[in-house]
Order: sequence, then C-alpha cells, then structure tokens
Amino acid sequence: MTNEDIYIAKWEDTRWLVLSSFFFTVPSIYAFIINMYSYSLLLLCTSLISANYWRKATYSWRRDLDIIFAKISFVVFFSNGVYYVKSVGYVITGYSGIIILLYCYYLSGKLFKLKNNNWYKYHLMFHLILAYEQTIIIDSIHQSLK
Repeated sequence: MTNEDIYIAKWEDTRWLVLSSFFFTVPSIYAFIINMYSYSLLLLCTSLISANYWRKATYSWRRDLDIIFAKISFVVFFSNGVYYVKSVGYVITGYSGIIILLYCYYLSGKLFKLKNNNWYKYHLMFHLILAYEQTIIIDSIHQSLK
C-alpha cells in the first residue's frame, strides 16, 4: 500500500469540499470580467487544484500541490488585502472575516484530529469566507486603479 492509497477523509465528507472549492471561481470570474487576469488565473488554478485534491483526499502530489497553491494564494490576497482594502464596510467585514476564517480553519483541523464528523463543515465555511474575502480584495484593487 502506498501513500496514494491512504485516504485522509471519506468521500461522504470531502464531496462537500469539492463543491466549496469551486466557490473560488466566483472571485475568479469577477476578476476576469474587470480585466484582472493574473488574479483570475491564480484563483481559477487554486479552485481546480483544491477540487482535484478533495475529490480523492490522499497523501499524494495533489495534496502537495493544493497546499502550495493555497499558501501562494493566501499570501497574495492577504498582502493585497492589507494594502488595498480601505473602505469602511470592507475593513469591518474583511478583518472580522479573517478572524472567523482562521477560527474555522483551526477548528476544522482540530475536529479532524479528534475524528469529529463535523470537521468538514468548518472547512467548507473556511472556503466560503475565503471566497468573500478574495472578492472584496479584488474589488478594492479595482477601485484603487480607477
């Protein structure tokens, strides 16, 4: 048995994470519409790579690639968010969202280690909040370039 045969989580759970990985296509499409092609491509790749990992969640090159792209995407969007997000509404929801986002990520990992079947729900919420954060960052960059 190789690592590629060892499932990290069951399909019954990860199918929802395959779905939520496609949440990142919303800010990707928005970025494409407003001609921010590099952000659009980064988000599209992040979405597809994440969905591809979660469709068969094993210790494999798909997991490694997902971790790498997730980190790159996080650094790009976090740094741009700190720099560009200035409107009061976005600052309030964005920074509050980061706290909730980190909590969901933490709780997802903690519940997973405890073999609690609700772990994936927190990871799904992490994906949802992250897609919102990416959208407001894209919009903030776009507004600053006008």
